[in-house]
Amino acid sequence: MIIKKTNFFNNILVYTLVPAVIAVVLLSYYRFIVRHDYLVGYEGVCLPAINSCFVNCEGNDCIYYSKIIKYAPDLYKECGGDIRNCEAANICFPNNQQCSIAYCQEGIGDSICSTSITIPTIKGSDLGTGEDESILINSQGNTDI
Repeated sequence: MIIKKTNFFNNILVYTLVPAVIAVVLLSYYRFIVRHDYLVGYEGVCLPAINSCFVNCEGNDCIYYSKIIKYAPDLYKECGGDIRNCEAANICFPNNQQCSIAYCQEGIGDSICSTSITIPTIKGSDLGTGEDESILINSQGNTDI
């Protein structure tokens, strides 16, 4: 029986690539699963009467929201595993490592803001006048006819 010896330089790709892939997988598992070292982005509560909120309308139902990014360990510490019913998830505290709340700004990107929402036109006959009018609601909650 002849034992064939393998040369490292003949299989250098296998001997370096396999341990490198295993090391990357183990380090990623430790970082994301064990330490929770990542940022979480989600839609938070926004009051259109106070702030300029992002708006998402489907039919007659409109949802006003802000975009929040928080460091995952801070979020787990404040809310546990479920952030849907957690008031602290909508606030940036001074002891948070990385936290930001973004409100809508007109003209930046393709975002739709709640600063001016036009309610469909009301027919003049419904108002008792002969004119068609539309009602405009601005971010302060005031209405303009």
